[in-house]
Amino acid sequence: MKRILVALDGSSESEQILGEVSRIGSRQTAVDLLHVLPRPHHEIPNVGAEVEDVAADCLRRAAGRIRERTVHTYLWRGEPEEEIPHAADVLKADLIAMTTHARRGLSSLLMGSVAQAVMRHSSLPILMTRPELVAPNRPLVRILVPVDGTEQSTGICSAVQDLAMESGAEVIFFQVLVPVLVVDPVTGFMPLGVPEPLPDPSAGLEELALRFRKQGILARTLVAHGTAADQILEQARKIDADLIAMSTSARRGLSRLVLGSVAEDVVRRMDRAVLLHRETSRSETPVHAQEVHAHGAD
Repeated sequence: MKRILVALDGSSESEQILGEVSRIGSRQTAVDLLHVLPRPHHEIPNVGAEVEDVAADCLRRAAGRIRERTVHTYLWRGEPEEEIPHAADVLKADLIAMTTHARRGLSSLLMGSVAQAVMRHSSLPILMTRPELVAPNRPLVRILVPVDGTEQSTGICSAVQDLAMESGAEVIFFQVLVPVLVVDPVTGFMPLGVPEPLPDPSAGLEELALRFRKQGILARTLVAHGTAADQILEQARKIDADLIAMSTSARRGLSRLVLGSVAEDVVRRMDRAVLLHRETSRSETPVHAQEVHAHGAD
């Protein structure tokens, strides 16, 4: 992992992601801090012409919190949901990092708006945290990887492998068996039960774990029954996972990991950092951004 793009908005809430960024990668991993301002014709009350100076100061302050990494800060103009994926492409980032649910700042990073739009427009993994979550002062130790038996749900594995190899973290491949209930065709409400036993996912999970172990990564498997999002969050707490890493592109399976359902529910209720990956075509965006400040930090 060579470069991480961190989206900030001038608020202390958005800077909460910096704690998680400091835990991943290595000293050779560069960090690009990006603040997207509205285009000049957009009026910002109570800020006026000083908005760029204020934003640049916020970026310099944030850069000072990142130790032993090369740090560059960028001030761009445009719409955050467009410019964040565009900047990641231009800067050749391997990962986008941002805080969700930040409610204030020059450009709020609200889940359901900017964060969700970035997910739609970028094929890169996106590291997310909530403003009130404090990152543990340690490298990654355990990564929980929920899958659902489909090839699409394993799209996150490449990013997880990079993180695990750099940090030495253990990877736990996890699948939730969600009961399949048959609805009474007459009443439409009364479940008649499970038509057949749910397939055992152990073999598929073990195959994933073995692939990682061959790379020198500590890996194991875990299976639980219940509701997908509930079990993902519960098992993450039980094993004290540092990160939940999951794909949002799977469209089928017993527990569909689709943005707008399981993945979004996990992000909304997360009590630790979440890494999401969704394969999607990148939107064309006009090149109208400008770097106004850059520096290196030892």
